[in-house]
Amino acid sequence: MVSPALERDVRTRHRRRATPNASVFLSKGQLLAVLLILGAIAASSCYRPRLTVTVVVAACMLFYIVTALLKLVITLAGRNYRPPRWKRVWPGDPTLPAYAVLLPVHKEANMLRHLVSRVDKLVYPRRKLRVLLLIEHDDLETLEAASRLRIPFYGGPDQMAAGGYLRIVVIPPGGPRTKPNAMNVAMNIVVREGCEFVTVYDAEDRPDPDQLLKAVGTFRAATMDLACLQAELAFWNDDTNWVTALYWIGYKIHFTRFLPGLARLGLPIPLGGTSNHLRVSALLDVALRPGGQVWDPHNLTEDADLGARLAAAGYRVDLLSSTTMEEAPVKATVVDKQQRRWKAGYLQTGLVHTRRPLRSMRRMGPARWLCFNLLMLGVPVSFLLNPLFVALTVAYFTTRSELIVALFPAPVYYPGVAVMLLGNLGLLYELMHACLEEAEHARGRFDLVRYMLMAQLMWLWMSRSTYIAVFELVTGKRAWHKTPHGHAEAEEAGFRHRCQSVPPGWQASQPSGWQTAPFAGHSLEDRYWAEST
Repeated sequence: MVSPALERDVRTRHRRRATPNASVFLSKGQLLAVLLILGAIAASSCYRPRLTVTVVVAACMLFYIVTALLKLVITLAGRNYRPPRWKRVWPGDPTLPAYAVLLPVHKEANMLRHLVSRVDKLVYPRRKLRVLLLIEHDDLETLEAASRLRIPFYGGPDQMAAGGYLRIVVIPPGGPRTKPNAMNVAMNIVVREGCEFVTVYDAEDRPDPDQLLKAVGTFRAATMDLACLQAELAFWNDDTNWVTALYWIGYKIHFTRFLPGLARLGLPIPLGGTSNHLRVSALLDVALRPGGQVWDPHNLTEDADLGARLAAAGYRVDLLSSTTMEEAPVKATVVDKQQRRWKAGYLQTGLVHTRRPLRSMRRMGPARWLCFNLLMLGVPVSFLLNPLFVALTVAYFTTRSELIVALFPAPVYYPGVAVMLLGNLGLLYELMHACLEEAEHARGRFDLVRYMLMAQLMWLWMSRSTYIAVFELVTGKRAWHKTPHGHAEAEEAGFRHRCQSVPPGWQASQPSGWQTAPFAGHSLEDRYWAEST
């Protein structure tokens, strides 16, 4: 659902062929390539079955080695990453641009009151803020909850200018029932309201109050090719159980080591689904054609796809020195549904950006294109291969089968053993090192180290989810598996207690004017805001 004005705007910017999207799993060319590869393997197996399997195993080992080295280089590069410069911005600055905040929610009636309260703590002039609560037309429960909170419906620019910064946008029927489809509907309003920047928050998000101001300050200090700033995502319920602990450390490594490494090396950054602050003009430049949709409504990881399109158009993505707290899944069943969506989305994104390889390489650069697709396709492929090689290892030590030995000649066996030992030990070291390092800060927990030993169980569970995701994609049964949010009040109270507790001597060490309490109930435009340094 895209307005004619937005479609005309995008049409004037782009007069090229239609942009590939994830509406189909494989293009005709990709399907032909897959059939040729499978046909060659099948034909070879008829004549030299053992040699064929050995070659396939060797190819898998080569894949493991290349992806492991790539991730190692990226992670090491992230250790020396320097955040972008930024200018201090005051809430009372009359030149602050209009800023849109998109809040796509679905079946989130229990979280609505918390979400509105947290967004209300954002430090930004209310007359320049456009917060749009995106609710599906048939989500009656959430619509009723919004009505109880007396949130008005969006009625046009004049209505928002008259008073209030929060409005409900009802997503009409038609199109996929996905988060990116809802955001595409809201994008019409973002353009109509003249917003210069836009960001997205999920129902459970708790962004730093000054996150919008920091984003504006960073954009002002950068050149116009900076199209997006990704804030760090972290979990407040990291110590609930082994599932939340492993999710917490996974996010910590991803946002403090891996993404900084990508940014430092100038590689495309797959965006997170929330807390990415985007320049509206850049979004219009990379919109899908025809139709002018900014986010691919068929892609289950529309954020990663958007990051690739920004890189292909010559834009930069960098990291924002701000944190948004989220809620980690506490049950393995919730992890399963979330991982199905993520792994299927990575496959979709990789396949979309390999449909026209020569054109994509020319726009993105061969090395950047190769690294991006190796990461997008490599993650799910790794999770598909892992249980197979684990099963082979167990079968060998159980049966001492000569057939398994024959599949691993010396040139394959020794690199395979090196990858298995060094890779697993290296990952375990990285998990424990990051956990201990974070334990020195407010969000760390020394007692979470013991959960790092359960990482292999989590990875095998994610492999199961990946197999289901591939099955859903192949059979056309892909679905947006929603992650449920909302925990017991006791955990909420525990989070507030940890946030409000002040270590001895901390208050005295802060600069003059630092505020430890939120700005609720005060005029934000006239408040003094000091940055922690």
